[in-house]
Amino acid sequence: MNKPKNRQTTNQIIAKEGFKPTLLCLVLILFFILLDLYFFTLLALALLVFVIISFRNTERIPESRNQNAIISPCDGVIKDVFINNDKTSLLIKINIFDNGIFRIPMYIDRIESIFKFGLFIKDNNKELKEILNTKHSIKGIKNNNIVFEITLLPEFWNKVSIYEVDSAFIGDRLGFIKYGYLSLCINKPSKLKISRGDNVFAGETLLGRLL
Repeated sequence: MNKPKNRQTTNQIIAKEGFKPTLLCLVLILFFILLDLYFFTLLALALLVFVIISFRNTERIPESRNQNAIISPCDGVIKDVFINNDKTSLLIKINIFDNGIFRIPMYIDRIESIFKFGLFIKDNNKELKEILNTKHSIKGIKNNNIVFEITLLPEFWNKVSIYEVDSAFIGDRLGFIKYGYLSLCINKPSKLKISRGDNVFAGETLLGRLL
């Protein structure tokens, strides 16, 4: 079981996961200024801008707060859509400049999370990646039933946080992932409004609704 973090990002301008990189950039800028290394100062300043953009924490308002609404849990591009009887699965690619905060996609009572340590294979072999790669899984539970499952598959580093959520309100911040894939499995009959190739935004884009 992966214990959720007590300290979570709320409404800060930068996600807490970006505090250390931001501080490091500021120290480098000051260091290079003291040594009159202005070229390296500009490089460190550019790095600071990159870090701020990468770890930005924007406020999001869902397109719908209906009890049956399903909103996007993360920023990214819909890579695949799988529908099997009453289950629907979405695979979302999260790029380096996408907002790293992921959110609760629908109304639930509580969450459970599981962590499996592994590698960061980028091969197209899905079975190989499923077996060997690092994986974080989150289950959304309502009325003692698992209504959705989120699987986080980082592809560059294991920079994934899962927050301790007191309430399970749709659109609330659930954690942080930087670069990789997010798989959302909906375990109830649903109707989607999006398709493969669409850009989606965490806590904002309406993916569909439960039937």
